[in-house]
Amino acid sequence: MEDIRQSKLWQRYLVVKKCGVVEVPSADGKHKLQAIILPLGMLGLNFLKLQRAEYDPNWQELKRIRRKNWVVSSIIEPARIEDGENYKKAGYRLSNFPYLATKTVVVDLRKTEKMLWKGLSENSKRLINKNKSAKIKEVRPEEFLEYWKKSAKIWTLKLEELEGLKQSLGKKASFRLCLVDGVCHSGLIIVESTDTANYFHTFTTDEGRFSGAHFFLVWKTILEAKRKGLSFYDFEGIYDPRWPQKKWKGFTEFKKKFGGEVITFPGCFHRWL
Repeated sequence: MEDIRQSKLWQRYLVVKKCGVVEVPSADGKHKLQAIILPLGMLGLNFLKLQRAEYDPNWQELKRIRRKNWVVSSIIEPARIEDGENYKKAGYRLSNFPYLATKTVVVDLRKTEKMLWKGLSENSKRLINKNKSAKIKEVRPEEFLEYWKKSAKIWTLKLEELEGLKQSLGKKASFRLCLVDGVCHSGLIIVESTDTANYFHTFTTDEGRFSGAHFFLVWKTILEAKRKGLSFYDFEGIYDPRWPQKKWKGFTEFKKKFGGEVITFPGCFHRWL
């Protein structure tokens, strides 16, 4: 499963956001890992992030890249770890403050539609059937953001970030609204890697919290991803008791109702200098 953060498409998005992107060879020399360099805003010092790589980095080369780019703080959030002892030797320690979700739910789209439907919770099936008359509309970033802002309790991405996402990923980024009788009940941004549809950002309106129409929207995007030939649907994060965030429990229950497999990541590893 290709994580979007290690894809060439994501590299385009990072360039649009004016982030530095560097390639780090894997420990076995057979793969190239994608890392981001962000300015810290003082004395030319930088921060490096290497996220969701399937392979351990070449530690000596990573050290050279850090020094060359004046990196004083760096994190690695791997998809998996090949040799944990080498993390320690390289000075990386498990952090209490992960940047990415440390658990997620992934639906296997290689299953038949009948099997996918069977994997849904009874409540999900009921709400999908209840909202069958809802309309799914693909919109431009500015229209999506207009509805998102009305429903957001804390924050949203900026318009230039959403436009950059669309500009960089093209058809691999879609902005969907779920409308019931012409009223917006929920919205969802899907971004795609080579084999995975990612549940990237979402919102639900007051009307949507009552109707449950978001179940219908998610189900339709799952089926669309399957029709496109994608293999996985990644819900991009659920509650993890190792790094508990109580506000995540509600949407974790929602995401688990679609019958996916829970995937656990090693966590976030940090070092200074």
